[in-house]
Amino acid sequence: MYNLLAVVVSYGGSPQLHCLLATLVGVTGCRVALVENRPGTVHEDLPAGVELYEGHGNVGYGTAVNIAVLRALRPGPAQEPRPASPPEWLLVVNSDVTMPERTRDLLPDILGSIPADADVVGFPVQAETGLSGRSAAVLPSIRTNAYTAVRGEAAAVERWPELCYPVGAFFAIRTQEFIRMGGFDPSYWMYYEETDLFARLHASGGRIAWIDDCCHVTHVGGGTVGRAGLMYAELGRSAAIYARRHSDTLGRGWLAVHVAQLAALALRKLATGRTHDALRASRILSGVATGLVQPRWEPATQSRWRAVPVATRRDLGRMDTAAPGQVPAPRASRTSRADRSPQVTAGYR
Repeated sequence: MYNLLAVVVSYGGSPQLHCLLATLVGVTGCRVALVENRPGTVHEDLPAGVELYEGHGNVGYGTAVNIAVLRALRPGPAQEPRPASPPEWLLVVNSDVTMPERTRDLLPDILGSIPADADVVGFPVQAETGLSGRSAAVLPSIRTNAYTAVRGEAAAVERWPELCYPVGAFFAIRTQEFIRMGGFDPSYWMYYEETDLFARLHASGGRIAWIDDCCHVTHVGGGTVGRAGLMYAELGRSAAIYARRHSDTLGRGWLAVHVAQLAALALRKLATGRTHDALRASRILSGVATGLVQPRWEPATQSRWRAVPVATRRDLGRMDTAAPGQVPAPRASRTSRADRSPQVTAGYR
């Protein structure tokens, strides 16, 4: 019986992919799904037990995870019968992540000891150098963005722990909660999909358990899509989508603060001679403008990335099409917090 569904999203593979899949297969009670977004990619010699989902095109990160969850809940007739209930946990993993053996061995026990009122588990992320990487971000708001512009993201994470959420490269979420929330929003092709997910979780009263350094992973960053200029523009375009979809909580002024933050960053980098970083901020700004002026235009669909249009992504990744009996009832109000082990969680936010 599987207690964990690990979904690895790939675009053409990565140097870390085979080792990652082999490690995940070795996790007790883990079902492993590889979602390949790049048409024509051939994965030879996949570790035994890995399920490959392909042929849907470049649907982006979040929709790819939705597709894997839907197919895991509704396997075809040639596969094993559908389980009576989905695995308790969904592990979302980028293809350029490396998982140490210690993390592999500890993961089942750690997830099993998470308090019942915790919906998500965040893990420490290290860079290739072995130093601390980017493990968490802070939900956007006028206040947090302005503070980040002056003090930096690390200071904002320290200032607002209750608004922190895990980066999308590696986190676990209860499968029933993921389904109840509707999964990732297919409106986002690239970037902001996890920000949107955790903003909705926060609004509904969800909680996040944070694991200490005993169970970390390593993330290369940029290994899946590289550092293409279009991707920077897509980051800005997704910010515009996020602003529209969360206007009730963000307020009209958030996007203006975000634009000012990016403009200040571009000028600061240009003044210090870091032209590449200044160009990056400028391209993000151009993406914001595109998202505001032409919200229906999807530049990535006509690019070498061949992004799947949003209408098709919504059809492919709609979580309300989950199998009968798999969609949980609305969240019940939870006001108390269960006891938690300090050996497992470094913080509980």
